Amino acid sequence: MSARIRVLYVVGNFVAGGAERHLIELWKRIDPMRFEVVIACFRREGAFLAEVESLGWPVRELGVGRRIYGAAGLAGLARLVHLVRDVRPQVIHGYLFGPNLYAALAGRLAGVPAVVVAKRNVDAFETRRQVLAQRLAHRLATHVTAVSEAVAESVVALGVPRARITVIPNGVDAARFFPPAPAEEARRALGADASPLVGSVGCLAARKDYGTLLEALCLLGGRGLAFRAALVGDGPDRDALEARAAALGLAGRVRFLGERGDIERLLPGMDVFVLSSREEGIPNALLEAMAAGRACVATAVGGTPEVLRDGETGWLVPPGEPGALADALEQALTRPGEARRRSEAACRAAREELSIEVMVRRHEEFYERAAGRPSRGGGSR
Repeated sequence: MSARIRVLYVVGNFVAGGAERHLIELWKRIDPMRFEVVIACFRREGAFLAEVESLGWPVRELGVGRRIYGAAGLAGLARLVHLVRDVRPQVIHGYLFGPNLYAALAGRLAGVPAVVVAKRNVDAFETRRQVLAQRLAHRLATHVTAVSEAVAESVVALGVPRARITVIPNGVDAARFFPPAPAEEARRALGADASPLVGSVGCLAARKDYGTLLEALCLLGGRGLAFRAALVGDGPDRDALEARAAALGLAGRVRFLGERGDIERLLPGMDVFVLSSREEGIPNALLEAMAAGRACVATAVGGTPEVLRDGETGWLVPPGEPGALADALEQALTRPGEARRRSEAACRAAREELSIEVMVRRHEEFYERAAGRPSRGGGSR
């Protein structure tokens, strides 16, 4: 048997985010007979840390702070270069902004054969300096993985030839949501009463545009609809969003639950799942809600329309329009038969078209090609 392909992943931390969940599912299932995984993280922290450590792959901390620029950032980059030379991977794969830049620089400096960066968004909210750093990282990389066709086009806009981009859509582990957790237990965990519950999962940051969701919920309240809402996640906008909810008269209706690592336990308590994002690659939270059989309302941004079909598996609305979002939420809440039809179709699509097994197989085949090994299948594109 030929030697295993060694893949060194570079990540920020292990907070309860979509990219982090995606990586855990990949690390759980990647074939250990063919691949050896080493994980380098900026900081050894986050709600998913214990789960990552339980997988048994080595985790090395680089000691990079919140800001990657400056002396501390350079020291972290030097540690990564030293680690790369020690581990000698055939593939180095960065995930998200800072780790992408570090993986590209360290991979090139240490002569890694396949230097890969992952592109998961379309860069609508990056600063000029971040865009310049992204452009550098993506041009230095020998390969780029993109989670959707929309994201792939944003990579081309950074100056990367299309031939160097491989689209591997996110996948969802549908087994995590079946059998579903008892709805009453989920509703208690969400702090819900007997009213219909609107739920959302994501980082409380500008790209998720929870401000528009709060305005839409205010409109629903003005129409006399009974509902409660639960927002799962944390982020830099939390204080401002809590203040906005209070100003809109929603303080008694909207709960901010913070970061949670038990989404599979919470989703069954949500009557409608909503994403109000202004930017997405392919949102893992949406795939999880689909797999859990929730009625889904989302904005038609990035790769979301590639997985959620308006009128078939959910409701799609334009971004930044509270009225349109409120209308879709009202339909999902007041037309239970239609919500059930779309949610059942969404659940089938998640299980049949967006499975975690397909995502893992595509990564394995991609790594084999990137490392110059014969691929055992044709799942990537």
